[in-house]
Order: sequence, then C-alpha cells, then structure tokens
Amino acid sequence: MPVTIRQACPGDESPIAGLVREMAEGEGGVSTVDEHSVRHFLASPVSGALLALDGDDAVGLLSYAIVPGLFHSADSGLIELLVVTGARRGEGIGRRLVESALRVFEEAGCAEASVSTGAENETAQTLYADAGLTEASVLLEKHFSH
Repeated sequence: MPVTIRQACPGDESPIAGLVREMAEGEGGVSTVDEHSVRHFLASPVSGALLALDGDDAVGLLSYAIVPGLFHSADSGLIELLVVTGARRGEGIGRRLVESALRVFEEAGCAEASVSTGAENETAQTLYADAGLTEASVLLEKHFSH
C-alpha cells in the first residue's frame, strides 16, 4: 500500500506520541510526550502536524507552527520536528513530509520557512537543503525543566 500524507487530527494522539518517543529514544533521550500533550499541541491555532501513513500505520510525522512575523509582515512556517520510523527510513517519506509542509506554508501565505536540526545530523541537513532551505542563522536554545 502506498504511503499517504495527511493533516493530523483528533484520534491521532497515540501514534504521534509513539513516533516522538521513538525519535527521542533514537537520540539517546526520553520524551515526556503523552496523548494529552499531543492533544494540546494539535488544539493550538498556530500548530499542526502531518502524518505519513501506510494503511493504518503511522510511519512518519512532521510537526510545525505558523507564527506571525514582524520582519516580513507576514507569517513564518516553522518545522518543529521530523521523524520517520526506523524501519522505513530511506524510502523518501521524510522528503515527502517536508515538501508537504512547504506547500502548507506557501498556501498559508508564509513569507519564509525555517527548521533547525542538530549540527551532527548530516542526513537531515541534506534533506532540508535538497528541499531548498539554506543555512541562514544560528539557533541558540535554553531549555527549562517542566
């Protein structure tokens, strides 16, 4: 069955949480995401997620936000995270999710799209560069314990 991509919606909380936890574990970390936090994310008027499905099985996820921006006096599309389940990597699912997100941003009238990824994650950097994103800034972060 071909992989399809659609907007995530209520009822998708469990597979989304599972994909996020898989990504965190793959990076040697732990995510506290649960169905409640996914429901909160999906209910936000500025955030959304795209799910890649093989039949009923979620095989990929891209979460994003569309936020107002002053500099361009237009919204900006931000890719928050991208994950493809381990057994399905290398099939072009991530590329299709990124292309779909860029279409969402363009159709929403965004002036720009951005993403951050680990400096060591060359696979993701190549994927984003192939989609037309270029290195334009440095991301600095501070994490708060909650």
